[in-house]
Amino acid sequence: MNNGNYNNRNNNNYNNTNFGYEPEVKRRYTPEEVGHDKFRKPVTRQHRKRHRKVNVGIVLMTLVFAVIIGVCAYIIASGNRDDVIASIDGGTTGSEVITTELETEPPKEIKVTVTESEMHMGNLILVNYAYPYAFAESEVNEIVTVASAKNDNYVVRDNTIQLRKSTIELFNGMMDDMFAATGFNYLQVNSAYRSYDDQVSTYEYYKNANGEEYAKKYVANPGNSEHHTGLALDLNVNRNGAISYVESDADCEWFRNNCDDYGFILRYTPEKKYITGIEGETWHYRYVGKPHAQLMTELNLCLEEYTDYIKAYTMDTFVLTYDEGTVNKVEYDPELEADYMIYYVASQGEETVITVPNFAEYEISGNNVDGYVVTVSK
Repeated sequence: MNNGNYNNRNNNNYNNTNFGYEPEVKRRYTPEEVGHDKFRKPVTRQHRKRHRKVNVGIVLMTLVFAVIIGVCAYIIASGNRDDVIASIDGGTTGSEVITTELETEPPKEIKVTVTESEMHMGNLILVNYAYPYAFAESEVNEIVTVASAKNDNYVVRDNTIQLRKSTIELFNGMMDDMFAATGFNYLQVNSAYRSYDDQVSTYEYYKNANGEEYAKKYVANPGNSEHHTGLALDLNVNRNGAISYVESDADCEWFRNNCDDYGFILRYTPEKKYITGIEGETWHYRYVGKPHAQLMTELNLCLEEYTDYIKAYTMDTFVLTYDEGTVNKVEYDPELEADYMIYYVASQGEETVITVPNFAEYEISGNNVDGYVVTVSK
C-alpha cells in the first residue's frame, strides 16, 4: 500500500512541478527513501561554479595607467618634472621632449672646409717678389672697366682702365663720402689691373725708358705684381689736365687720413722698401679690407709685416680683437662681443677645416703664403 502511495505522490509531484523539475526545496530524506541507514549523512546537491568573463578594456586601461605612473615616477626621480607635465598634456613622452630640445638648439660654431687653391685668393693675399699671384679664374673673371662701374665723384684716365668690380664698388663708397665732406672730385685712377702680358709690357717700357735699375726699383716682375690682383690702383689728381700727386695735394688730405677706414692702405712707403722690395710709391693704394687697413696703419706695418704678425693669433692661443679702435689679445670665444675678432689658421694641405662662430659674419682670406686669416665681425 505504501508503494501505491509512493507512486501516487510521485505522479502528483510530476504534474505539479515546473516542467518535470523538482522545486527548489531543501529537505532531509528518510533512510527508507534513500535506501540507507539512519547514520548516513543527508544527500546534498553540488552547485556549479560560475565563471565570469574577463573585461579586456579594464585590463588594458589598468596597464596603460600603470605605465604612465611608472614613467612619471622615473622622470620625476631624474629631475625632469616639467617634461612629465608636458608629456601628459601634449601626448608625448619625456624622452621625446628632451630629444626635440637637443635637436633644435643650433651649435655655437660651424666647420668650413677650404681648398688649397683658396689660400691664393682673398683680400689679404701677399703678392711680392717672393710670392707670385696665382691668377685665380674666379677673381680674373670679376675684372671690369672702371668707367662702366664708377660714380661721378672721381675720374679715370681712360676707358681701358680695369679693376675688380668689388674693388670699384668699395672705392665708390669712399669717394661718395669724400665728396660729401670736401666737395672734391678730381681724384683720378691712373692705372689699375694688369694681366701678365700687360706687366711684361710695362716692365719693358720702363726698362727701355729709364734703365733696368729703375725698372727693378719701381716695377714688379711679371707675375709678382699687385696689379694682377685687381685690388691695387695708382692714383693722382687731375684738375682738367693739371696733374698733381695725392701725398702733396692739400685737397687730398681727407683721403690720406681716412682711406684706411674704408679698407685701403698706402702699400709702398719709403721706410719699408727693404721689406717690400719696392721703392716708395706714394700713388699705389691697395685694398686689404676692414679692419686690417686700420690695424696696419695704427701699428705701422706693411702687408709683409702684417702677414707675419697675424700668425701669432690662433684659436689655440689667443685671438686678436679690434673693438672701437682698441687692439686686444684674448682667448677665443664664439660668442665674444667685439667689433672684430681675427685669427690665423695654418694650411692643412689640399683641404683645411676652419672653425668659425655660427652667429656672426665672417670672412676667410688666404694669405698666398701658408694659411688663412679669419675675420669675424658683428
